[in-house]
Amino acid sequence: MVLGFGLCVSLHASGAEQGEREARTIAFTIPHQFADEALIAFANQAGLTIVFPYNKVRHTRANAVEGDYTVEQAITLLLAGTDLIAEVSESGRIKVSLKHENHDTSGIFNWVSRFFARQNDLLSVPVNNDQQLVEYIEVRGLRARTAQSLAIKRDSDYLLETIQSVEMGKFPDQNLAEALQRVSGVAIDRAEGEGRYVTVRGFGPEFNRVLINGRQLATDSLGREFSFDTLASELVSNVTVYKQNQASQQTGGIGATIDIITDKPLSFRGMRASASAEMQYDDNADQWTPQGSVLWRNTFMDHKLGVLMSLTHHQRDARIDEAQIDGWLVNTDVPESSLNRASDTLYVPRNYDQRVRFDNRTRTGGTLVLQYRPNADLDITADYLGSRFNVNTSATSMGHWFTSSNLEDVLLDSNGTAVKFSQQEGHATDFHARTFNRDSALYAGGVNIDWQVNEYFSLNSDISVSRATSQDKRGDGNALSLIGYLNRSTFDHTQGLVLPSIYGFQTANPSQVNAAGDELGVGSYLDPANGRSHVMLKRGWDVSDTVRQWKADGRYLLNNRGLTQVDFGWRVADQTKQNTRYDNEFNARHCTFCGYFDAPDIPDSFQRLFNAGDDFLDQVSGHDGIPHQWLRHNGPQLFAFLEDAGDVDLSAVKRNNSFVINEKTYALYADLTYEWDFSSLYVVAHTGVRLAHTDVEVSGISEQLASLVILDKTELAPVMGAVEPVNFSQSYSNWLPNVQVKASYRDKWVVRGAYSHSITRPTLSQMTPGISFTSTRQGGDLRAFIGNPLLQPFESRNLDVALEFYYQKDSYLAAAVYRKYVDNFILSANQDVPFPGVTDPSTGDDPNAPDSADSTAVFDIVSPVNGQTAMVDGAELSWQHAFGDSGFGVQANLSSVSSNAELDKDDVKTKFALTGLSGGGNLVLFYEHGPLQWRVAYNRREGFLQSLVQSQSNEPTFVNPYQQWDVSASYQLNGRVTVYVEGINLTNETVHKHGRFNNQLLLVQDSGARFIIGVSATY
Repeated sequence: MVLGFGLCVSLHASGAEQGEREARTIAFTIPHQFADEALIAFANQAGLTIVFPYNKVRHTRANAVEGDYTVEQAITLLLAGTDLIAEVSESGRIKVSLKHENHDTSGIFNWVSRFFARQNDLLSVPVNNDQQLVEYIEVRGLRARTAQSLAIKRDSDYLLETIQSVEMGKFPDQNLAEALQRVSGVAIDRAEGEGRYVTVRGFGPEFNRVLINGRQLATDSLGREFSFDTLASELVSNVTVYKQNQASQQTGGIGATIDIITDKPLSFRGMRASASAEMQYDDNADQWTPQGSVLWRNTFMDHKLGVLMSLTHHQRDARIDEAQIDGWLVNTDVPESSLNRASDTLYVPRNYDQRVRFDNRTRTGGTLVLQYRPNADLDITADYLGSRFNVNTSATSMGHWFTSSNLEDVLLDSNGTAVKFSQQEGHATDFHARTFNRDSALYAGGVNIDWQVNEYFSLNSDISVSRATSQDKRGDGNALSLIGYLNRSTFDHTQGLVLPSIYGFQTANPSQVNAAGDELGVGSYLDPANGRSHVMLKRGWDVSDTVRQWKADGRYLLNNRGLTQVDFGWRVADQTKQNTRYDNEFNARHCTFCGYFDAPDIPDSFQRLFNAGDDFLDQVSGHDGIPHQWLRHNGPQLFAFLEDAGDVDLSAVKRNNSFVINEKTYALYADLTYEWDFSSLYVVAHTGVRLAHTDVEVSGISEQLASLVILDKTELAPVMGAVEPVNFSQSYSNWLPNVQVKASYRDKWVVRGAYSHSITRPTLSQMTPGISFTSTRQGGDLRAFIGNPLLQPFESRNLDVALEFYYQKDSYLAAAVYRKYVDNFILSANQDVPFPGVTDPSTGDDPNAPDSADSTAVFDIVSPVNGQTAMVDGAELSWQHAFGDSGFGVQANLSSVSSNAELDKDDVKTKFALTGLSGGGNLVLFYEHGPLQWRVAYNRREGFLQSLVQSQSNEPTFVNPYQQWDVSASYQLNGRVTVYVEGINLTNETVHKHGRFNNQLLLVQDSGARFIIGVSATY
């Protein structure tokens, strides 16, 4: 831990044990390395406390120490021939200083020693080598963790934030994303109550490069964004967020580079193990589920060989209550006679559903690490990480499907949003059985060789492979079975509540008829006899992402003032992303039973009454105006029944809108380090440049639209014609310079300044070749997407300034401001494109049949293009304070961000906007004294633009401000066993998403609160 002026590495032991060490020998195995690393290893192997001035020893080469020595003999051998001297106190504590040091530091040393004499914690400090956090020992306890994070932040040459494990195998939060949200400038996207994606400094998930042990990670998404919910936090030792770009860093992170670090076995001598067992309670589901983890490590061959293994398993049974609209349609064919216009632009909802999801979420992962250090100059590490994340969903919902051309008595507000309307024709009341399954896997492994060639020159070589998959070749990931009937309803959002009301569906109009002219009047919407078959969908993506990379880094030390170090290296990476689409929509097989016909007759026994309960979304205004009861059925049972009755196969098949992207990247870099030590003022500067070259190949299939045919009153089907392969390739190169300066005054004041260039390559899903038809429905709802495989990368010029004040032990106040100019900004352009020779059969005199009055089909096509320059300004303020020896502490931060790339709500065609842009804040109060520790955490994220599209529309998706309270507490029963409890989302906050305007509801999601009780043990 950095305190006052340096590092303190402490391993707790009793006074008797320390006195015994002075009289006995210890088997030391310390390689020839930098003094800071050597001193940490010395403290580990000797089991005592060492205090030393980090900035003044980190470029000194210490000697190798191999064999049995007393503490005094070993420290003397370690520092022989250097400018360092060591003093050993009677208690066995050691302080290291420069021989020529002329200022009195004894008070700091004594204070540090007294502080650590009171702690019953194991503590060590990762050493920052300006590229990554390297081998470390362990942190135990909240105070030790926060103190260590402070130390790393202050001593780094670059602006960064880090989160450390509380103890071996225990991270401060259950989810890595939720732990990262405590960091200033970091925000997360939640899915079903868990953090999934990370936004840093206003830049969304695709703008942040995620690494594991310095290596690029594959992703299970369609794009580049990494899903943090695929990794259990117990597999991770620490996570570092690099906010400044460095020449030595991999490209891709305009927002930040996030490095996930796993543990190493040789950081301890001998065998150590930890295990935990937990039970998690989901308040909405009223279910308990088990969780557990185990970690084991040992060393062999006189501490030359180390083995580490870990395994973790999490299970959660969740109930998630939702009200949702799939999208808001713009300027569709609502009859002018039905409109009460107050705007030139018209927005109407696609549908309105109420839904309950029952999720079984299982996460299983493990690591295996082998580390071999045959001598003082060579260190070989092979590591592997594997993780599986499975989500199995059984969702039931009730919905109403609206057809724009049949809307009546439409009332619009001043923005053109339909706030009230009725529909008597072409309208349906549906009961759905849905799945939102996810079968994700992540594997990452590699070999690292660290070779100290001589006293001044070192080489590090690393080869690795990462693979991520999301398997769904059956379309089960997004399956929909439907039982419904033609009906009428009124949508009413005039009260200004969050949830619109829906009514009039309880009894159907007796004059309502299906496509065959049969009357369908019913007495109650809960009567199973009403049920007719309709759409039966299976949709899914089978994603495979593989990243192979090799990199080498060299470092040469110069024994002089000014230029002190030269770093250089190269990297080669080969990434192949294959996204394969499976569905049953070809030739409209999904609509084999569309039309709500009497045949085949669905048995009444297939449906049963479902009661969502009086508390269904009861904390959301307007919940009294939505149904809380509907009919539920078994989706697989209905699929099997209809396939047998209709002698048809409704299985998903591979579609032609699949694609493969191969991206090869080559990089060279050089970085020069300059240092000046003016006694009280220490200055370090870096100047570097990185050359990155990229080769991209995109291949896929292009389908031609032949015609549109009517399936029923609610849907059209595209009939595809000729199919031809599509291949594109391109190359580009980027020079990425950087300059960083850090000045430290008496290790209390730190000033940082940086200028750098960085890039983020286009998200892979934007580069899909060919055209994908996303909607073909009556009322002019014709939409498509055309990718752009020739997109250029985002290029950013970054300015950073930061001021940090470390005013007392474990306490600091920091402020940072930044500006980013992003060129080649990729924006989504909408264009109305007519398809010659293709007519829309719903536009003529008869909307339910083709006729001579039908007009040419016009599609709203979205395509990404490189466009304007976006400017992003931001500020961050962080505070950490320890209240003396009371055990109390507080952490707080605020962040603010703004940009000229914010969505123009009046422009429905061009979307020049940065997703994820939002400020936020955190407040954490913690206490740790003796065996008791607890933490109360508050997080708030301001509203933000999440996406430029909606599920059933090319309109944007916004997320309302969100706040959450979490708590945790633990009690150490003895030196090995700890019991603990946690509470997540205590106040049962809900996620609220809306469209272009606040009253365009898209989603309200209630995932409920969660509670955990557990016990952990170390050996």
